[in-house]
Amino acid sequence: MRSRLLVTAVFVVLTVATGIGCADAVAEAVSLGSLQGWAIALYAALKLAIVLAFSLFVFTRDPSRRPSRDPVAFAACAAAVGAVVLLRRPGVSAETGLVLAGELIAVAACAWLLVSVLALGRCFGVLPEVRGLVTAGPYRVVRHPVYLGELGACAGLLVAAPSFWNAGVAALFVGAQAVRMRLEESALAEEFPEYAAYAAATPRIVPLPSLRRRVRPVAIGRGG
Repeated sequence: MRSRLLVTAVFVVLTVATGIGCADAVAEAVSLGSLQGWAIALYAALKLAIVLAFSLFVFTRDPSRRPSRDPVAFAACAAAVGAVVLLRRPGVSAETGLVLAGELIAVAACAWLLVSVLALGRCFGVLPEVRGLVTAGPYRVVRHPVYLGELGACAGLLVAAPSFWNAGVAALFVGAQAVRMRLEESALAEEFPEYAAYAAATPRIVPLPSLRRRVRPVAIGRGG
């Protein structure tokens, strides 16, 4: 319970910080009245909704069926979070067209991410731990829609602020997420025999049409 309160407290702090940033973005959008400004404000609002959902589900989530103690999992999560912090936002001299394109990509990715987090619900976890198996909603399209949304948001920022630094940080982020996906899938396969059939019928991260027959969603939760 103590660890849950600690993690929840961290997310609450993030929520407050994100809320302040969202308020500033909305105020700037109202002041400027530009499409770019409103795209940034919408992106900030979606981020706030996502962080709020994270905070709620971290506090109310189900106990882990298979707690993670793998140091590789901790390292991958730390690398992913660190990459998000290290990504640089567009500067004042950034090209307006690229910034707008990047923001629109990030808005679409965050909207997808929010839907995916809500579908995951109380099975949400930071570490690749097993709390259930979700195969409905966005999980019918890909096995890792949350990661897809996060990668899309990262891609949007890379488009808006292209640089060697951001490209290197984005590569670190992709590598960390790939490790998290592999660990999560391994844990789910060990806990749920039906996961193999679901994985065989559903793309991992790229939502390409599948020629294979999809499995019927099961009415249990999923971890991560």
